[in-house]
This record gives sequence, C-alpha cells and structure tokens, in this order.
Amino acid sequence: MADEDIKEEIKRRVDIVEVISQYVPLQRAGRRYKARCPFHQEKTPSFFVDPANGFWHCFGCGAGGDIFSFLMKIEGISFSEAGERLAQRVGLSWQTQPADKAKAQRRKLLRRAVKIAADHFHDNLHQSGGQPALDYLHQRGFTDEVIEKFWLGYAANQWDDLLKFLGKKGINTEIAQAAGLAKVSRQGTHYDVFRHRVIFPITDAAGAVIGFGGRAMDPDESAKYLNSPDTVLFNKGRNLYALDVARQELVAQKQAIVVEGYTDVIALHQAGISNVVATLGTAMTADHLRLLGRYVDQVILCYDADAAGMQAALRNIDLFERSGLEAKILILPEGTDPDDYVRQHGPEQFAQLTNQAVNLVQYRLEMVFRQYRDQGADGMARAAREAVEVLLKVPDLTRRDEFVARAADRWAKGRPQRAESMQRALQMELRRRSARHTRRRGRPAPDVARDRSFITEAVTRYAEQESPWWETLEKELLSAALEGEQEAERVLEVVQPDDFTSPVHRCIAQALQDQLSTEGQFQPRRIIEELNEEGGTRQRGIELLLASPPADLDEDILQQAAAKLRKHRSTIGLQEEYEIRSDDLLAGGIADADRQDFDQLQTRVAELMESGELTHDHPDYQEFLRLAKMFHGKGQFGFVNDDEAIGGPAPSSVAKDRAVDKDGMEENNQGS
Repeated sequence: MADEDIKEEIKRRVDIVEVISQYVPLQRAGRRYKARCPFHQEKTPSFFVDPANGFWHCFGCGAGGDIFSFLMKIEGISFSEAGERLAQRVGLSWQTQPADKAKAQRRKLLRRAVKIAADHFHDNLHQSGGQPALDYLHQRGFTDEVIEKFWLGYAANQWDDLLKFLGKKGINTEIAQAAGLAKVSRQGTHYDVFRHRVIFPITDAAGAVIGFGGRAMDPDESAKYLNSPDTVLFNKGRNLYALDVARQELVAQKQAIVVEGYTDVIALHQAGISNVVATLGTAMTADHLRLLGRYVDQVILCYDADAAGMQAALRNIDLFERSGLEAKILILPEGTDPDDYVRQHGPEQFAQLTNQAVNLVQYRLEMVFRQYRDQGADGMARAAREAVEVLLKVPDLTRRDEFVARAADRWAKGRPQRAESMQRALQMELRRRSARHTRRRGRPAPDVARDRSFITEAVTRYAEQESPWWETLEKELLSAALEGEQEAERVLEVVQPDDFTSPVHRCIAQALQDQLSTEGQFQPRRIIEELNEEGGTRQRGIELLLASPPADLDEDILQQAAAKLRKHRSTIGLQEEYEIRSDDLLAGGIADADRQDFDQLQTRVAELMESGELTHDHPDYQEFLRLAKMFHGKGQFGFVNDDEAIGGPAPSSVAKDRAVDKDGMEENNQGS
C-alpha cells in the first residue's frame, strides 16, 4: 500500500475523538467536540474536534490539523513515529524512511523494555521472593484490588535479575540503560537500577508505562525512594503519578489534589478520593500545571508544612498565577501525611479539610503576618515590605487589590483605622516597588490611576487585533460553504472566488468551486487536505471547517455580502486618510467653509470605506479628492496618478515614504 494510501486508511479507521480523549477531556458540542486546549493555558474551551472530517483546531492559539499532527505535537514525536503508532492501533503496517525508522524502532524498544519490566516486577511480587514486599503493602492497608489497579511490583534483591529477564526477551543492556532500568559499574558491567524495592510503575496520560518509582525494603538503605532517571520516555518535571487513573475524576470535579508520595495517592484512591496525583520527587513545574490545566480549574497542594514541595510552591507563587489555575494549600495536622490522615479520620474528614483549603497567596501573606505580628511598628513595616514581595507576583490588579484588603483586615485585628493605615502602607509600597521595577527594565513608571483601568485597556487591545469586516465576512461565507454541497452551491452561485480579497480565502473558494464542478460526492475533508500548507492555507481551511457557520444565510444576505465584497475589492488602494501639513492649510486663502467640508468629508470617506460602500465614482469621494488636492497640492508625500483627472481612477493608498498600487503591490513613492 502506498504511503498516502495507508495514511488515508489510518485516518479512515482511527477514531480521532477516542485518541484525543486520551489526552484531553472532550465534551460534545453539536456535531463536534470541544475542550480546553492542551497546547496553551485557557479557561474557556476553544479547542474543537470534528469527527466527521477528522480535523482538530484551537481558535485560541491557532494550532490545528489531523490526527497525525495532534499526536506529533502532544507527544513530541516525528511524523513516522506517529504513523507507526496509529497504524499499530488499527492493525496496519507502516513503512518509514531509514532514519525515521531507526528512531521509531528505538522508541518502540524502550517502550517494550519498560512494559516488560513492569510486568516482571508485578510477577515478582507474587513469587516467594516477593512475599516480604507483599506483606509490607498489606501492612500499609493496601488491598489486593488496589495493588492490581496500580500494578505494584517488587524488584528482586539481586544485581541483575531484571537484566537477565530482559535479555531473554531480546532487550539488550544498551536499551535497558537508555530506558532507565540499568546502570554501568566502574568495571564496565551493567547492573539493575532497582533492587530489593517495592515498585510503583509510572504511566503517561494514556496509561503506557514510562518509568518507575521504588521504595527500599532495606531499612538501612540511604535512598528510601528512588525514581527512574530522565529518559526519552520519562521526565519527572513533566509527568505526574497516577494521572491516567485519576483523569476521569479530575474532569468530573474540575479539581486536582496534588500530594508528594506514591502511597499517599494509593491510600486516597482506595478511600474513594480519586482526583489525586503526585509529583515525582520534584516541585511543581510549569509543565505540571499545563498538564493539569487540560482537566481542572483548581489545584490543591496537600503537603507537609515543612516539606520541600511546600516551600517551593510558596517561593514560586508567580508560577501558579501565570498558569491560570486557582492554587490552594491544604495543611494537615503536624506529623501526619495524607495516607495517615485518611486511615485515622476517614474520607469524609479529609473532604472537609479539602473544603477548608486556603488560597496560596493568602496563605503566604498569613505566614508573613505570623512572623512579624509581635514586633511592633518595625515588624509591621517589615511585614509590609515582605507582603509586597508576594503581592507583586499577582499580575491581575483586581485580585491584587483584594489580597491587599484581606491582608490589611487580618493584620488590623478588627480595628478599621488600623486596617486603612495598613492598606495605605501596602499600596504605597506596591507603587514604589512597581515604579522601581519598571524603571530597572528600561520603561517609564506606570500611572497607577491607569493601572485600575487595565481591563478596559485589555479589551481595547483585543478589539484592535480583530479582523477587518471584509475578512470576517469572507470567513463566514466560506465556513457556511464548507457545511455541505448544497450550502457551497448557494454561496458560490452568488460569490465568486475573485470576489474574495484574501489570497488564502480566494484559494479555498476556488478549491470549493473545483470540487463542485467534479462529479462525485462532495467531501470537505478532501478539499482541505488538498490545500497548500504553505502560507497557512490549509490551516485556515481547517479553522473554517470547524468554525460555527452563520445561522441565517438567506438569498438576500448572500446578495448583500457579495455586493459588499465586490465594492471592497474595487476600492482596494483607495486612500483612507491624508496627512495635512499646516503650511498647506495656510496657503491659498482657503475659505473656512472649505476646511470644514474637508474635515466632514474625510470622516465620511473613512466610514464608507470601512463599510465597503465606497466606489471610485462616489460623489463624496470625488469632492474629497478635489478639496484634498486644493489643500495639499502634491502634499507632503505626493499623490500617485496625480496627473489624472478628478473623475478618473482613484489614487493608490499613500503611506509614509511608500505607496500601494491598486493591486496591493508596494512601490517606492517617487513624489515625496
């Protein structure tokens, strides 16, 4: 089977919704599915999957493609590796290039090695040599059911037990070492990484084994817990323990409880608290938060108060703030961990503690207060300075003001005047530090009054980035046309490809027209796949295919849309705004009435052009040209086609030092 043929067969057989659902929870939205994008942080779902056509697209970050591109992007693998994995999923054979084949084969061997190791460790647990490990797990209160669920195991108390077993399965020592299962001694021989340990397999979000954690059975062992080293498959800063087991409950509750130990996770899951995962011997990272952000809105850190993970979280508040997730801290009674607590007090009490979790910023501010509360005025001053260090990590000014007010009330102990004083002190220190910070970065200090209107400014910036009216209209027409053959015929009967201003849209419209003129079934997916990838044409096609088409597109609306687009195309190159020199205004004794008419016409022409109603022979435009030439002469930058009569073709758009002709091509302005 040819490469393109097998690719098409894979796409036909693979359920794109099923595959993507292994990485991100999808919710049905009409004929499509939606979710929060796994490739950028967002609170509102803008990631859509079209199962009928086999495409996905994020309207937030612009990423999109087919099932191959999704797997490549989310797993960080090559096209050949994605093809091989998908082909294996549906029982097909995938042919790869020699270089890609070698890379894919190596990764496949690594995955096979860790899977064999996981099964071997699990079998060991139920052999005579693994009885002490099994007894240990039972003593910890773990049932046989939960041991099977997490596929727990035992690494034998030998130097090469696993290596020998891997060898029998065709896995050599080099692959075992690359998979994090073996090390090289000073003598150059290989030995097992995990020996005489209870084994906790670590899986990815799809449930495939990628690494291991091991708990020492020897009480004299200095390293009580040991994790796999970072490999091609495993990275402790990007993976979380039990994510695949917890995923369904994470989605249901929109909340993740993060603990530090394997046994804490297993104990809570056994108690019926299933939205729990664990970090792997490292503090929470941006990658961890990005991973959790696919499933939840809130993260609760359940750490010991003095644990390294807790201290790291308090130092890195800005990391959590940037993630878009609400971060809280659940503090257990001193000397207990989640495993101990849920066994002693039960899941109901643990759930009550969860409900009492404190916001991470609020908790840090409380720690500052406790540190300085008995140190008088000097202590309050130091507290204010330290609190500001925390508050500066909160970029949302509205939330920051809320924390300022809370901190002031907490420190005032119910005395309103003291609360006001403390709030003023915090705000003054924040202004001073913010100004110093921005000056250090080479920018002027911000106007604090303007800071309070940051929402308005953000909305304004967003509005300025929106597409022009004609581009939005073109998108809506093409999105409607891609809905089906009947819709495409209705649109293209009225709007021709040449009516589209955007070259990308013109190309898509032409592809639609070609499809309609070809006998056979109308296939939007085929249209998109045959678009050129260069210039973003195919990506725009995917976007339009997954976009929601306009609800009401009757004949009158289509005719109006076509007329507007044609008028816009005919006026490309019309100058929207002229720069008027003061000396030109003063020259020639021009009447005040003419100047007033010119100002009004300038506004009118801009409105006509924006609405798509401006034409070359429009009387307002002709009068505007007459007055503009009367004011300007050649003007500061000159007019293109200045020798033509007033009633002739319109001048091209003039920009500083450059002019644009009617076809949209830039050329040096010779009249300057």
